[in-house]
Amino acid sequence: MGGDLLIKQEDIGINQSIARELKKLKDMTSSVTRVIKPIPELSTGSHNISRFAPPICDAEIPKRFTAPMKLYDGSTDLEEHVALYQERMEINPIPERLKEACLCKGFGSTLIGSALKWLLSLPPYSITSFSHLINLFNSQFSCSRSFEKLTIDLYKVVQPRGKPLRQFLTRFGREALEIPNLDVPIAIEAFKMGLRKDSSFYQDLVMTPCRNFEEVRNRALRFIRLEEDQRIKDQLNTPAKNETQDKKQGS
Repeated sequence: MGGDLLIKQEDIGINQSIARELKKLKDMTSSVTRVIKPIPELSTGSHNISRFAPPICDAEIPKRFTAPMKLYDGSTDLEEHVALYQERMEINPIPERLKEACLCKGFGSTLIGSALKWLLSLPPYSITSFSHLINLFNSQFSCSRSFEKLTIDLYKVVQPRGKPLRQFLTRFGREALEIPNLDVPIAIEAFKMGLRKDSSFYQDLVMTPCRNFEEVRNRALRFIRLEEDQRIKDQLNTPAKNETQDKKQGS
């Protein structure tokens, strides 16, 4: 009886020793570069641990709470994602006392890939507010932030030869909308310089400069009508020219 107990105790000691050695080996493997790290074991009761501190973790989220939007994986502009998330949250009928908790707890449902892994890696009970969460988020994915465009970037927008004025006007307007602090005089000059230098509109802007973009647009529309009218005339005259040439060749 005593011998059996001694054998069992020895077996337990051996098993614990093997477990320790296996753990050391696993830790050594994890520290080697270019080696896939083993998936960490899930501890009992880990589902009860929140990354949010009280009272956020204790708040009960409304049943109809949703934040449907495109999922963020860490590769696109983070500021746009946060702004869109906050805007979508405004449509939810959330009581004021629960708004902070809903903003915090709902943010994870908009993440995927490396962004979601980052959120899940945050220490338990470490997030104290939505602003705290977003500040950490911005710091983690700052490399994905879009560069702020400047007014001088509009000089890169040019009208290719053979392309209609309407297309150039649309593209220039779209680029200008993405500039937060647009310098109007520089933007107007960039628009003029982007036009084909042999166009009648460019010559018109040189002789009579515009004071604002509304004036640029109105004058551009006049030349667009003229350009499109000329294109229609050319299309109508083309069959007649081909028919005349065919008759000459036939005779």
